[in-house]
Amino acid sequence: MIDVTLNIANQLAEIVPDAIIYREQQEQSFEEPSFYIYEIQSNSKDELMDYQMRSHLYCVVWFPDSSLDDPGVKEQCENMRQKLLDEFSFIDGLQVKVLNKEAKINENTLNLTFKIRYRVTKPQENNQLKELQTNGGLKNG
Repeated sequence: MIDVTLNIANQLAEIVPDAIIYREQQEQSFEEPSFYIYEIQSNSKDELMDYQMRSHLYCVVWFPDSSLDDPGVKEQCENMRQKLLDEFSFIDGLQVKVLNKEAKINENTLNLTFKIRYRVTKPQENNQLKELQTNGGLKNG
């Protein structure tokens, strides 16, 4: 099974090594600066020969460091928006390109939505040939 969220988190950790990354929503006392990653939607379309085309729509929320006055929260969001739009274009662990990036600053956070697509095949049962019986001989011999 492919853990898409973990691969996204690993890629974000390469871009912003000092940020904390959450997979679960934190009710309170989360640290800043941090990311929160969640999946909005996923699709799987069957193709020929047991292949499937899967797509996932994700949202990454960036919480800037609100204790800093310079740069302020809005400027931190603007800087992170530029950084993610420039550098978050490929997820190395999945070998997939990040598609349809859309960034919006909303209530002192940055929301980045994006899509990824990849093709998978169903695992094949391994029916190895264990025994072969033959009836052989020589013709006209």
